[in-house]
Amino acid sequence: MHTVRLRPAFVVLAVAFVTLFVVAPVAVAVLALALAPFEVAAWVAVAAVAFAGLLVYAMSSSNQWVELDGGVIRAKRLVTRRVLTRHVRDLVAIEALHSDLMGSLENLALDGLLKTSNRGYELRFRDGTKVGLVRGDMAGLDEFLVALADELRTNREVGG
Repeated sequence: MHTVRLRPAFVVLAVAFVTLFVVAPVAVAVLALALAPFEVAAWVAVAAVAFAGLLVYAMSSSNQWVELDGGVIRAKRLVTRRVLTRHVRDLVAIEALHSDLMGSLENLALDGLLKTSNRGYELRFRDGTKVGLVRGDMAGLDEFLVALADELRTNREVGG
């Protein structure tokens, strides 16, 4: 079995940011509803809960770990704690991650920090599911990819 894990520092950061950007806005919404006039509190509560919901949605595809066990790929979602299971035979593409939204200077700085321009990969499955493998965030990515390539080769030879 080969596993890619979120680095401990990123787990700590995720907990901190979930607390800061999800729990805190919901707490603000509750306080506003309890203390402010309803005309003000309603708007504050809706905006705070919408902001928190948007961030939960954005983080819902983040993985704590991804493992390859034989012909099965499992990924544990960081926020929902749900374990996603897909078969290697259902893998239709492996795409490189890009940072198109950043400028050339930011990309150059990130390449220097990561010591590579390869940011990671996105595994895409037949049913539309995507699993991100981010080089800077996850440990064991290269070994995982070698094992995945071997599994894909074996799967192709068997006709799977």
